Formats: sequence, C-alpha cells, structure tokens
Amino acid sequence: MTRLPVLLLPLAVTACATAPMAETPAGRCDVTIKFASYGAGIDRELSDKVAASVKSDRDIAGSQRQPWGREGEYDLCLTAKAGKGVAVYERYKAMLPARSLKAPTSIVGPNGERFESIGPM
Repeated sequence: MTRLPVLLLPLAVTACATAPMAETPAGRCDVTIKFASYGAGIDRELSDKVAASVKSDRDIAGSQRQPWGREGEYDLCLTAKAGKGVAVYERYKAMLPARSLKAPTSIVGPNGERFESIGPM
C-alpha cells in the first residue's frame, strides 16, 4: 500500500473538492416536473416538448434529470434564475394537459404550488 506524504494530502483533498458539480445545486429545485407512468411508460411526447423548452428557457439557471422508475419515469429538477421561480412554474404548468390518458404528469412550484394531470377514470 502506498501512502501520500503529509505535504501532498491537502492537494489530494483539493483535487476531490474541485470535481465538476451537477447541473443544479444539490437539493435546490425551484420547480420539479414529475413524469410518471400508468404501466406503459411516460408521456414521451410531452417529455420531449418540455426538454426542448428547458434548453432555450432564459429563466432557467440549471436542470437535472433524476430517473426513478423502470418505465422511464423521472423527475426534472429546474433551478430558476433569481426571482423567476414562479414564472417558470406557470410556464411549464401551462404545458401539462389537464387530463391525460397517456401517463400522469405533475409539477411542484417554488412556494409548494402543485398541479397534476387527471388520469383516466
């Protein structure tokens, strides 16, 4: 086993600390869009539409996709620029259908606002 000399240890720790960060600061999602499934995958068309909009949205400082399911389900964490969280929430809420036979989708805003697409009954 090789050991680092005591003088090199701070350099090794600094190298680890300067690794690239995720696209959004850990734990900071001003707006979260949840793409879920009824058992046949997410609404891929809506997911692609939202992703394209996020890429060109000047009010978004960063985004991170957080997969969690077996059928493509994921949460999209959006970090808004200062003072733009509510506007980002309203913009993406307007993209979600009020009713969806494809898959459930929901959004949570910076002040706890929540909207969910109504599923089949």
